[in-house]
Amino acid sequence: MNKEITNLRPGRSAFMFRIRAVANVFRNLIWFHFLCPYMKKSGLVRIPMNCDIWSPHKDITFGHRVQFGYNCVIACDIEFKNSILCAKSVSFVGKDDHSTDIPQQLIWDSSRGDTAKTIVGNDTWIGHGAIILAGVKIGDGAIVAAGSVVTRDVEPCTIVAGVPAKKVKDRFATEEEKAAHLKYIESYVASLIHKQVS
Repeated sequence: MNKEITNLRPGRSAFMFRIRAVANVFRNLIWFHFLCPYMKKSGLVRIPMNCDIWSPHKDITFGHRVQFGYNCVIACDIEFKNSILCAKSVSFVGKDDHSTDIPQQLIWDSSRGDTAKTIVGNDTWIGHGAIILAGVKIGDGAIVAAGSVVTRDVEPCTIVAGVPAKKVKDRFATEEEKAAHLKYIESYVASLIHKQVS
């Protein structure tokens, strides 16, 4: 079986993997051709049908190997790079959905903003129920803990947690390991670009 796309759960059979791969082709057909034809992808993307997707400027892009759990929400303009795992119920939400600072104007009647674009870097993992506010950049190799609310940029190869999310530790023990991993990500992305051009 192709190692590149097999992030299988322990105990899941190769047969079940093949069934899920076929189902994913049909899901992607529905998502990318009927529900959200403005979305662009450059590789394997897995989006369950019970996710909720909306983009104010119809600007959502996916790299290669981007996977969502059930009940995820995308409600902003966003770019997902490559090899990203989002657990269940992760939400990417607008930061300036409605104007709130105009006197004598109800929020209901306010104009919508939605100008900030979110970027999720390569090799990132976002835990169950995390909320990412629009305009945030999550760096390559970062991990967002379950239940976190990310209101600012996340540095590469860091682990953040909490409300609001703050750095709790580095992903790797040394700066040398971090540098080696970021270099590995860089070569991985370069190989993807080479495959697309070839």
